[in-house]
Amino acid sequence: MKGEVSKRKRIFDEIYKTLLFIVSIVAITYVMPTKSKFQYQFEVGKPWQYDLLTAKKDFPIYKSSEALKEERNAIIERQHPYYNFNDSVKTTILQELISKSEVVLAPIHSEYRTRTTLNSLSKELEKFYNIGIISNDEYKRFKVKKVNNITIIKNKIGESFAFSEILSTQQVIDQLKKVYPTALDTIVPIENWEFEQWLAPNLVYNEEISLKVKNEELNSISVTSGMVQAGERIIDKGEIVTPEIYQIIESIEKENQQEDEQENTFNTQLTTTIGQVALVLCFIFFLYLYMRLFRPQYFAKKRIVTLLLGMIVTATIITATVVKNNSMGVYIIPYALILIISSIFFDTRTGLYAFNTTILVNSLLVPAPFEFMLLQIAVGMVCIATLRNISQRSQLVNAAICILITYSIIYLGYSLAIGEGQINAWTFAFFGLNGILLLLVYPFVYIIELSFGFISNMRLIELSDINSPLMRKLSEDAPGTFQHSMQVANLASDIANKLGGNPMLARTGALYHDIGKIQNPAFFVENQAKGNNPHQYLTPEASAQIIRQHVSDGVRMAKDARLPNSIVEFIETHHGLSMTRYFYNEWCNNHPNEKPDAAQFTYQGPNPHTKEMAIVMLCDTIEAASRSLNEYTDESIDNLVEKLVNGIVADHYLDNAPITLREITTAKEILKEKLANIYHTRIAYPELKKDVETKRN
Repeated sequence: MKGEVSKRKRIFDEIYKTLLFIVSIVAITYVMPTKSKFQYQFEVGKPWQYDLLTAKKDFPIYKSSEALKEERNAIIERQHPYYNFNDSVKTTILQELISKSEVVLAPIHSEYRTRTTLNSLSKELEKFYNIGIISNDEYKRFKVKKVNNITIIKNKIGESFAFSEILSTQQVIDQLKKVYPTALDTIVPIENWEFEQWLAPNLVYNEEISLKVKNEELNSISVTSGMVQAGERIIDKGEIVTPEIYQIIESIEKENQQEDEQENTFNTQLTTTIGQVALVLCFIFFLYLYMRLFRPQYFAKKRIVTLLLGMIVTATIITATVVKNNSMGVYIIPYALILIISSIFFDTRTGLYAFNTTILVNSLLVPAPFEFMLLQIAVGMVCIATLRNISQRSQLVNAAICILITYSIIYLGYSLAIGEGQINAWTFAFFGLNGILLLLVYPFVYIIELSFGFISNMRLIELSDINSPLMRKLSEDAPGTFQHSMQVANLASDIANKLGGNPMLARTGALYHDIGKIQNPAFFVENQAKGNNPHQYLTPEASAQIIRQHVSDGVRMAKDARLPNSIVEFIETHHGLSMTRYFYNEWCNNHPNEKPDAAQFTYQGPNPHTKEMAIVMLCDTIEAASRSLNEYTDESIDNLVEKLVNGIVADHYLDNAPITLREITTAKEILKEKLANIYHTRIAYPELKKDVETKRN
């Protein structure tokens, strides 16, 4: 039943990982441009890197978007408004003037004087209305816009007038106030006329015609500025791309795109998509093969595959977004984060493979793929050299500085090597931002640790602090076990460092491997006072149960303390499927004619499945057994190490761990050397002879 469940789990994991690779390929391809990519990469002020370019056919030179924008702005600025001339307003206002004269002038003047004043005012108003009067608000609005001319439509015929010739209602009132006293020989209070209340404009803004004329002029703008004849020479290799030539080459690109759309848009997009899928499939498949063949321990874990593919897809989506807005902005993206994070949680080779896959995929998006790959590969090599076994913040700062310098040197060297006339200073600013963003690796590492259950060297350093609550409890409640764990940690760290493992992981795992003994410290010999052994009152089965229980107790305590799963596994595997041999043998001696139940004396395991776990098992066994030696000589230590290590190998406890016989032999030599140093015999101090002591006294 258990084997069937395990088989189903393996099948499910394989299906999950296969689907994950397929989804990654689809997601990457989806964000890629569907239009065919122009084969030339060029910039103003830089040399042409390709062979002689000539026109294959006649084509127009398209204006740049900036030039078209300037023309549109010029039309909008010189566009003048259109007004309808309403002649009926003049008649209405003159009639209003007559009614006002009866109220204002009749009580003061005679009929003759009233008629004379009325005629004078009528002539003044008629003169203003014949030109045209607009409202105060419109006058202010057009004055702010600095309108020079307006068109007045009379009898469906438009006539242009200078804006300065047109008066607003307020200006007409001001003019009347100046003219009225001189038109009459007497002064009548002008305030009594209340012009503001009944004087109205006779020019009405025609928004429909104004917009129509403006749109017609805007639509009449030509998008081209000339023609290139078939066979005409455009530019040769090494020549500088001027703004004029740049516009001609862009016109070629636009013509090609229009031809593709006119001929067969669907087929063109389909062909481009097929090519992109083929390339992405190859790049991702290479990563799949690498993990399958060279890192099966990583490929077996879904979370590792998920993290690696997730980082690649995320980087591609960010690159596609940035390229749409600023092609040079891709140098802000800290692709080295993928290499750093992969190296922290896995190894540098896996990190480099994931990094290179990301760079190859994203090179399909950027405008200058060769320059992009050249810079990123150089940065990847610098990362590996500067961030091996990262454990301190200063390492990351140094790496960011080195990456900034590498980017700058490679970019400058490449630009000079191809004879580039101008170097974009903004690119160096992008490199600087890239280095700053690399410092985000610490929060990213923390988030990944919480999300995926991985463990980094920074976290291991925190966990290996012996002042942590769990370590302090171990030192107080089980001091002998604490000393034993410290010795095992030192031995495991030295061996892991020599065998190419992770010394920090081995050390931290060794520190916590026996924390379960806190529950019953007196039942373990290293914590017992002399002559006080509680096992003498128990049966071998009961004693074996208590001894074996320290593993399950340790796992429970580690999970309660929220220790990473990588550390919990050391607690589970440091005894593997071995037996409590002392109590097993005791039971057999007490029951010579009975068959023992081996399960009562066997740890539940599992056996170690990493190099670091195998090292901790060896060190734990040897260090504990070394305390029982009667004398510490080179011969006794050598015999102990050989006997116990060979026994562990013979019992197949290390079969699942990636450790070779040569590495086991190296581990033996290190154990012998370290134990000899720990238990070296001290030189006995000579005692004074009695006769010598008597003479001295």
